[in-house]
Amino acid sequence: MKRIIYALIGFFTIGILFYAASTYSEEKKSDPLLPVHKEFQPGIILTFDDNYVEDWYNAEKRLHHLGWKATFFICKYDSLTAKQKKKLHYLQDMGHDIAAHGYNHENALKYSAKYGIEKYINDEILPLKAAMGKDGFNLRSFAYPDGARNAELDKELLKYFDIIRGTTYGKLYPDSQFCYYEGNRVIYGLGIDDDYKQFDVAYYKTLMDYAKKHNKIVIFYGHKTVEVADEKIETPLAALEELCKYAIANNLKFYTVDDLKNL
Repeated sequence: MKRIIYALIGFFTIGILFYAASTYSEEKKSDPLLPVHKEFQPGIILTFDDNYVEDWYNAEKRLHHLGWKATFFICKYDSLTAKQKKKLHYLQDMGHDIAAHGYNHENALKYSAKYGIEKYINDEILPLKAAMGKDGFNLRSFAYPDGARNAELDKELLKYFDIIRGTTYGKLYPDSQFCYYEGNRVIYGLGIDDDYKQFDVAYYKTLMDYAKKHNKIVIFYGHKTVEVADEKIETPLAALEELCKYAIANNLKFYTVDDLKNL
């Protein structure tokens, strides 16, 4: 009798463990915030924030022959002139991705803490999608202003976007960095503006080397793309060009953020 009881307990325990494992597996598949850790064709994602359309247009003219691709996260769209909007369309026509960065560039954490997430979405997300959608821009990804985010915001904003980008900082060892695409819908970029403490083209190359070796996609972000970087939030064009050439020399594919949803 005892043997029968022990056998039943064993079967029952195994059943519970199997159910728990299968349930976690299904949750992991459906939850965009859980780590996935996939391997991809090694590559690089270059992203730029705000509304420096003239600078980005100049960068495209300089780097077009390299076949580079970038994602431009736009804020304060209504402040752009008709000529600037035309240049933004030109960037899209050249294969770059046009994405969202907030209607008025409000800090999502501070704004939602004060007024609620629903009001943040109504004031910062929906008006931008409507204004830019009317002009032919289908915004499928979003970058947080100031990189300010939390899991609650992620969950709500992922109802409106395929991919969301936050930010990460510091000159960490390549295997400790967070700026790689891991198959999740929330990604993190590392800054390449020259006023960031980690600004170092040689260091960025070590991250690219790591991405190549481990079949990852490394993600960078900047703001203004300029010939001479003498102010805050500026990425030197020479540094950007060097990174693009290094990507080509090492067979790293140029991805846009929108490409990720198809991987």
